[in-house]
Amino acid sequence: MADFCKQCSEQLFGKDFEDLKGLSPQDCLTSDLYAEVLCEGCGATQVDNEGRCIHHEVERHAEQLEKS
Repeated sequence: MADFCKQCSEQLFGKDFEDLKGLSPQDCLTSDLYAEVLCEGCGATQVDNEGRCIHHEVERHAEQLEKS
């Protein structure tokens, strides 16, 4: 089954299907430790607890990350 980060899911399908949500435990986020995943849109990347791609080297999300 293909999994997509929050941004790719919204961009491709108009909705976040939460494929990668909840993979990073909350206590890890305070230490900047994120789940390493394979998003079918981004490739190998990292996601936060909401399934949002947080890897700044993923060009398709870099602009969105700068705004948040």
